[in-house]
Amino acid sequence: MKPGRLILVFSSVAFSSFLPLFAATTPPPPKLRLGDAVVPTRYTVSLDITPGESLFHGAADIDIEIRHPSQIIWLNATGLNVHTATAKTADRTLTAQVIPGGNDFMSLSFSEALPAGPAHLHFDYEGHISKNSSAGVFELKEGDRWYVYTQFEPTDARRAFPCFDEPSFKVPWQVSLDVPKGDMALSNTPQTEEKPSTPDRKTVRFAVSKPLPSYLVAFAVGQFDAVKAGDLNGVPLRVITPHGRGGEAQYVAKVIPQLLKRLEDYFGRPYPYEKLDSVVMPISNFAMENAALITYSESLLLSKPENDSIHRQRLCASVVAHEMAHQWFGDLVTTAWWNDIWLNEAFATWMEGKIVGEWRPEWNMDVDEVNTRLGAMRLDSLASTRKIRQPIESESDIANAFDDITYSKGAAVIRMFESWIGPETFRKGVRLYLNQHAWGNATTPEFLAAISTAAGRDIAPAFNTFLDQPGVPLVSVKIDCGSGTPKLDLAQRRSLPIGSPADSATERWQVPVCVKYASDGTSHRQCMLFADPRAEMPLTEAKSCPTWVLANDRGAGYYRAGYDDQSLKSLLADQGKHLRIAERVSVLGDARALTGSGDLAPSTALSLASEFAGDPDKDVTESSIQLAEILVDPSVPADLRAKAADFIQKTYGPRARELGWTAHPGDSDDTRLLRRDLVPFEAEYGHDRFLIADATTLALRWLKTHAGVDAEMLPPLLNVAAAFGNRALFDQLHQAALETKEPRQRHALLSAMGHFRDPAIVKTAMNLLLTKQFDARQSFGALLLGPTVNPDTRELPFDFVRANLDKLLSALPREVGGDFAADLPRVGNGFCTTAERAELNDFFAPKIQSYTGGPRNLAQTLEKIDLCVARRKALGPDLARFLEAY
Repeated sequence: MKPGRLILVFSSVAFSSFLPLFAATTPPPPKLRLGDAVVPTRYTVSLDITPGESLFHGAADIDIEIRHPSQIIWLNATGLNVHTATAKTADRTLTAQVIPGGNDFMSLSFSEALPAGPAHLHFDYEGHISKNSSAGVFELKEGDRWYVYTQFEPTDARRAFPCFDEPSFKVPWQVSLDVPKGDMALSNTPQTEEKPSTPDRKTVRFAVSKPLPSYLVAFAVGQFDAVKAGDLNGVPLRVITPHGRGGEAQYVAKVIPQLLKRLEDYFGRPYPYEKLDSVVMPISNFAMENAALITYSESLLLSKPENDSIHRQRLCASVVAHEMAHQWFGDLVTTAWWNDIWLNEAFATWMEGKIVGEWRPEWNMDVDEVNTRLGAMRLDSLASTRKIRQPIESESDIANAFDDITYSKGAAVIRMFESWIGPETFRKGVRLYLNQHAWGNATTPEFLAAISTAAGRDIAPAFNTFLDQPGVPLVSVKIDCGSGTPKLDLAQRRSLPIGSPADSATERWQVPVCVKYASDGTSHRQCMLFADPRAEMPLTEAKSCPTWVLANDRGAGYYRAGYDDQSLKSLLADQGKHLRIAERVSVLGDARALTGSGDLAPSTALSLASEFAGDPDKDVTESSIQLAEILVDPSVPADLRAKAADFIQKTYGPRARELGWTAHPGDSDDTRLLRRDLVPFEAEYGHDRFLIADATTLALRWLKTHAGVDAEMLPPLLNVAAAFGNRALFDQLHQAALETKEPRQRHALLSAMGHFRDPAIVKTAMNLLLTKQFDARQSFGALLLGPTVNPDTRELPFDFVRANLDKLLSALPREVGGDFAADLPRVGNGFCTTAERAELNDFFAPKIQSYTGGPRNLAQTLEKIDLCVARRKALGPDLARFLEAY
C-alpha cells in the first residue's frame, strides 16, 4: 500500500465533518461553467499509476491568473479525495478548505481574499481507476495483464485531477508518471527523463506540451509492444499494442504515414506535434484524438492477417484519417465551447472521406459520403432532432452533442458548401483559419469568416441556416420547357415523415442547389443559392428541353430532391447509367426517404427496388436493398409479412444463392462486400431455406474448428444461423464467446446471441447482462437492443428492463459523453402501437432526467413510435395492393 493510502479513510471522515460549518456560507456551485474570474496558465501533474489497482495518487500544480480578488475559487473535480490544497501568491501561502459542489465541482475556501494577479495552486489527492467504465482514468485487461488508459472528452479530466475542465482553457501541461519499472508509460509529449523511484518503480517525466485543453490530455501505462510505423519529416510514428499483439498492427502501420502525409498536404502545414503514438485499447468501442496520443478500439486497429477483412481495413483507414485530421482541426485549433463541437467532429468526418478517397479512389468514398448523408437525414427528419449548433445548457446537452447530427449532418453540410464554392477555394479558407487560430480556440463565426474571405463572398448567412435550425430541406423540381429558355421551377419545404407533429412551413434554408442536366447529348452543371419558398432556375446551357435533370449533382447537397413521376422515370432511364454511382445511390436513397414522408408511393419505391436489384454495381444493389427494407419495417402489418418475404425472395433470391456464403476464387472486393450485405438480407427476410440451412451448417462447423468461414461473412452468417437456431446453438455460441480472445469474433458471437427469435433464448441472453461474464461495453447493444429488431421478440427487452432496472443500473458503466442508462429507452425501438408508447413513456419519464443524455433519447424513441403508427395506417393499403399483384 502506497504512502497516503492510509490517510484516505481518516481524511474522508475529517473532511465530511467540516461540511456543516461551510454549508451556510459557501455560495452554490456553478450551474455548468466555471466562468473566467480565475483562469489557468499552466499545469504540472504527477501521478502514481499501477495497472490492476483501483486507486491512484496525484499531485497537481496549477498556475492561475486571478482577475478579481476572491476568497473562493471554483474548479472541476469528480470522485477525487483531496488531502491538501494550498494557494501561493506573491507574499503568502494559504491552506484551503475544500468543499464539494455536487458531482462536478469543488470550491477552495480561504481565510482571506486572494489578490488579483498570478497565483499557484497545489493539490495532494487520490482518485479512482475504473474497471467497468471508460470515463476518466480506467483500466482494461488483456490476458493476465492490466493496462491503464484515459478518456477525458468531454468532461472527465476532472476525474484525474482538479482542473478547469472546459475547452476554452487551453494551456501547457507537464505530466510525470510513477509506474512499475517493467511498464511503459506514455503521454502527449516525448519522454524527457526516466529514473528509478523505488527498487520496483520508476518515474517517467514528459516534455511540456503545447497549449492543450484538459480533455485532450492523455496517458497510458502497461506492458505494451511498440511497433514502428516509420516517421514523417523526422516525427516518429508508432502503434502501441497490448503485449504480444504487435504482429497484428501490420496493416495500420502502413496506413498511418500515407494518410498523415496527405493530411499535411491538404492543410499546408506540418503535423503539429513532436511524435504520434496510436494506442490500442482492448474491449473499448471508440477512438479519441488526444494530441499525439490517439487511442483506438482494438478491433479497429489490430487484426491477424489470416482473419482480416476488407470491411475492417476500410473502417480502419477511415477512423485513422478522422482522428489524425483532428490533430490540426480540434487539437491545434480547438473549439471554444461544446456548442461548436461540430467544428471538430463534422470537419474530421468530412476529411476522412476526402483523404481516404484520394488515397484509394477505387473505394468510391463519395458513395459512402452519400450514404452517411442519407443516414443523418433520417435522424434530422424527426421533430425532436436538434440543431447542429445547439445551445449547451446541461450535461445532457453535452452528451447529446456527440451524435449523427454533429458528425454526419455537419460533414454533409461542409461537403455541400465545398462543392458550391469549389474545393480549392474551400481549402484556402481552411488553411487561413488554421493559420489565424493555431494553438488557440476558435468559434463558428471565425471559421465561416475565413471560408468567406477565401471565397470572396459572405457564405455565413447561408451556412448558418443549416447550423441554427433543425431539419432537412426538400427541394422539388419541375421542368418547364413551355417557352423560351428551359427552366426549373423550384420549391422548398421541410421534409417530414408521415405523422410528424412539426410544421413544414416554418423553416427556410439558403440552399446551394447544384443541378446537372442533359441537352443535345451534352451534360451541363449549374448552381444557384435558393433562399425563397419558390424560385426559377433558367437552364442557360440548354439548347432544347433537357432529356433528364439531376437536382442534386454528385449527391453533394444536404437536401432531398423531389421529382414528378415522369422526371424520375427519365432520370433513371436505362438504370441511370448516365449518372455517377454516387448520384444513383443518392436518387434511390431520396426515393426511400420520400416514401416515408408520403411524397412517393411505396409501390413506386418497391418497383425501383426490383428494377435495380440486379445492378452490376454493388453500391446500387445495396441501395435497392435499402428500398426493399420498407417491407421489414415494424409498421408493416403482420398479415403482409409472408408476402413481403415472397417479394424479397423473388427479387434477390437468385443472385444471393449464386453468391452464397462462401467466397469464390477470383472474387473482387466489391463482390465480397456485396455478398456481405445481400446474402444475409435474402436469408433472414426472404426466409430462404437453402441459405438458412447452409448458414447453420457453416456456423456449427466454424464453432468446432474456427475455420471455413471468410472473416467478412462471419458476423452475418452467425446472425442468420441464430435467427433460425435452437438452444443448443445458443449454448455453443455462448461458450465460444466466453473462450475467444479475438475481439471481433467476440463481437460477432454476442451479436448472434442477441439475434435469436425464440423468446426463452432471448430471455436467457438478456439475463447475462446481470452477470459479469461479458463487459457491458461489448454486450449491452447486442443482448438488450438486438431483440428489438424482430417482431417476435420486440417486447422482451422492455419487459426485462422493467423487471431488472436497479440491477441493470448498477451494472451499466458511464461511457464516453454520457451514461449507458441513457440508451435504455431504446428498448422501445421496435414498438408500433399507441399502447406500447404509453407504457414506455410512463415507465421512463419519471426516471430519465437522472440519465445523462437520456431525455432526448426518450423523446426520439417516443416520436419514432408515433411515426410508425402513422406510417402503418398511411402506407399499409398501397403495400397490400402492390404485394397482392406482384
